[in-house]
Amino acid sequence: MQTIGKRYHGPRYNYTDMCGYCGTPWHRSRMTLDAEGKLRCPQCKPGLTPLELDQLAQANAGYIQPVEGKKREGP
Repeated sequence: MQTIGKRYHGPRYNYTDMCGYCGTPWHRSRMTLDAEGKLRCPQCKPGLTPLELDQLAQANAGYIQPVEGKKREGP
């Protein structure tokens, strides 16, 4: 699939780069940089990367009460 035309008349220095997930060439201005440092094209699904999921889990973690041992019953 060709995403960039032969007669491109867009902004200067808008280099072509490959998507880090699907490998298709896109202009750098149309791509986004995710938390892992990979470029993502507009066609790739906007799901969260494993690094972003870990960061969300760390942000939502609360205080965990320590587990108490069993206590004896009776005297």
